[in-house]
Amino acid sequence: MPRPPHSRGSQPDVPQLLANTIIPVFSIILLGYIFKRKGLILPPYSRTANQIVFYVAMPAMLFNALAKAPFREFFHLGAGLCLLTTLGLVGGMALLVAILFHVDRSSRGTFIQTSFHGNLGYMAYAIAFYALGTSDFARTAILSSFLIIGQNMLGILSLSAFRARSPGARPSLMEIARGTLQNPVIVAVTAGSIVSALAIPVPSTIKQGLDILAGMALPTALLLIGASLSFKSLHTMARELAGIGILKLACMPLIGYLLMKWASVPDSLILPGAILLASPPATVTYVMAAELGGDTELAASSISVLTLLSACSYSLILWLLL
Repeated sequence: MPRPPHSRGSQPDVPQLLANTIIPVFSIILLGYIFKRKGLILPPYSRTANQIVFYVAMPAMLFNALAKAPFREFFHLGAGLCLLTTLGLVGGMALLVAILFHVDRSSRGTFIQTSFHGNLGYMAYAIAFYALGTSDFARTAILSSFLIIGQNMLGILSLSAFRARSPGARPSLMEIARGTLQNPVIVAVTAGSIVSALAIPVPSTIKQGLDILAGMALPTALLLIGASLSFKSLHTMARELAGIGILKLACMPLIGYLLMKWASVPDSLILPGAILLASPPATVTYVMAAELGGDTELAASSISVLTLLSACSYSLILWLLL
């Protein structure tokens, strides 16, 4: 998986940047959408492939990248705290916007969650890997652990706060913590970081197996994103989608960038952080909305529309920061 032929710190050629990063990534997403329309990707396959990517291929890719990385050099607590602060600020802004837009109470939890809960595993990782290469991808993976924990906890809190008063108990803090810590991505990031920090050697046979598994993670994930796109009911929620889009694709990376600059975060971590913060709403927001009494139509529409629009926002971010 080659990286674009330019180095950090040099002024990138914009057409070449798009040709080597954004266009290939979103072409695979489009291909997944076409496959779904043609009946080549059916719901049973999507469910099975998603489980393989989420529980096997993506953790293998993350562990493999982190195990080889100099953890002490890449880990930066200040950068992680900046990302978490951005998460909290945008969550608060989303609540205010939902009130000003008179979003139905039953939809407010979903509105808030999709405004900050980004698709790190499938979108941000793909953009970071193909734009930055293996070395900087490890930085991205370490930083993402802060956001994964924060997003899941704040997302469940948002949905639970505005769910209808119907049968079914809200998850306890212990259940939220357990579910987050058992996330396979968190497990892989933790294990890879420990191996890197302690300089534990990984046998070459295991490395080769992980390389094979890792090779299927991002292409399959992008196909699945394309197959999940849905554009029903867009005309009835244009205002909500515009609000979510501004918060998720513009405010989050901008606020995060300003915070990291203010906190004197090393330049090598700012672009990975911005890529993570700029990711479109995650597919899991639909699942969480369904499980916790949120607005599934708003979740599905925001995922689809903002995934496509993120091609423009990511192009701008890479052009400005690379």
